[in-house]
Amino acid sequence: MNRTTVNALVDLIALIVFIPSLLSGIALWVLPEGGYRGGLNPQALEPFLGLTRSAWKDLHLWSSFLLAACILAHLLLHIRYFARMPRYLRGGAPGKESP
Repeated sequence: MNRTTVNALVDLIALIVFIPSLLSGIALWVLPEGGYRGGLNPQALEPFLGLTRSAWKDLHLWSSFLLAACILAHLLLHIRYFARMPRYLRGGAPGKESP
């Protein structure tokens, strides 16, 4: 596989993994929490879209870890770009050495 194909696959996987991370984050934001001072909020145990708050937390945690791994892979695929960035910022054109 060439570099462009690998980059496209990593980006596609990152997009696919981002969606459950985003949706679970929104669900955790909307869902009620436990209770106040150790009490229990009875609504906190009710499932939301078929998942309990604990399941939403697990989904959010693991999809976020996978997203972070995809972002790291994406950055590593572009390591040459980051290595050349200081030269571009100093005004050197691509393919030319800066003075």
